[in-house]
Amino acid sequence: MNNPNKFYNLIIIGAGASGLAMAVTAKRKNKDLSVCILEAGEKPGRKLLATGNGRCNLTNMDLSCEKYYGSFPCKSVISKVNPHKLLDFFLSIGLLCKAEENGLVYPYCKQAKAVRDVLLMECSRLGVDIICNSTVFNIKKSNGTFSVKSTSAVLNSEKVALCCGGKASPSCGGTGAGIDLLKNIGIKINTPSPALCPVEVTDTNIKTLKGVRTRAKVSLYDGNRFVKDETGELQFTYNTLSGICIFNLSSVMNKINSPVIKVNFMPDYSTEEVKKIIKNQQKIFSDEPISLLLTGIINDKLGNFLLKSAFGKEKLNSKSKTLTDSDICAVADVLCRTEFRCSKSLDFKKAQVMAGGIEKSEVNLHTLESKRVKGLYFCGEILDINGDCGGYNLHFAFASGIIAGENI
Repeated sequence: MNNPNKFYNLIIIGAGASGLAMAVTAKRKNKDLSVCILEAGEKPGRKLLATGNGRCNLTNMDLSCEKYYGSFPCKSVISKVNPHKLLDFFLSIGLLCKAEENGLVYPYCKQAKAVRDVLLMECSRLGVDIICNSTVFNIKKSNGTFSVKSTSAVLNSEKVALCCGGKASPSCGGTGAGIDLLKNIGIKINTPSPALCPVEVTDTNIKTLKGVRTRAKVSLYDGNRFVKDETGELQFTYNTLSGICIFNLSSVMNKINSPVIKVNFMPDYSTEEVKKIIKNQQKIFSDEPISLLLTGIINDKLGNFLLKSAFGKEKLNSKSKTLTDSDICAVADVLCRTEFRCSKSLDFKKAQVMAGGIEKSEVNLHTLESKRVKGLYFCGEILDINGDCGGYNLHFAFASGIIAGENI
């Protein structure tokens, strides 16, 4: 139901994960509370539909603060709303979920649409107004009342919550409009940057690897200083490294100056074991060209790329039996320690979440209310916190919405 002339107890800006969870929680706590959600998009919950490749990985049974980054302390949220409490919340509105062996939790039906649908159905049952195509461009508080100006109406309310996400995934509605709204209020914002996204590399030869996928250990360095490593499927595009393992490295790239990613393409073996494997290949393929040395070990395009890196193009036509012990070490080195220098400029268009946001010093950690403006609340991605892939970001969004809703 849309009612653009009504005075509300609570206006929530953003009908995403945190906004919908907050609306449901606030109305359940006080059924007489009048709640309105203003959504800039044509439909609510658009970004939810794209999460988890359309399956919506909504939490992780192995929640840990080590998986989160930013100034905002994740413990203040995930200790209050752990995975079990979140799953109870969803079960109470009709969504059955199941944890997989790796800890990732999905709807039992494996449809992100179901997550959005049960939230919207509960909002409807509780009498929450949702007004779409309503971009908010000004918030002002006077005499204890908020005036919220949007493209659809000017509404007044006792309290306001910013649950409008960040700048990531503009195709799903990520505009960073909430950050812009806060500039006039004077709230401290830590510079937003893309996270969980592909990383562009400076090596132009990488284009020959477009489409290659391989298991690898990827390690991020700031110059020579180790920062973080991940193991998983590495994907190559025309000029970027991609895959979940790379996404998780990108979450901390905004804090370093000279990003380098070192790749171990044989993470299940020691360097000495790799040398033995190569020597065995040399015996088997002694009369074959060096270009075929890594056949049967790794992807052929990747093998050719690495051998060119080790020897140059000319030597690849020589027979494998001509390789010296020094050459064997060189092959092992490119297999275990290939470096890619990275561009620090990441792209919000391809980012799943935003790093940076509202500084922790601006927020009451127990209620998520602004310390500067009474009655103003912050939830989800707009806060200065972001997590790894695996349900961590969605869990924080839902959990922060529930906590704010409980404290209205």
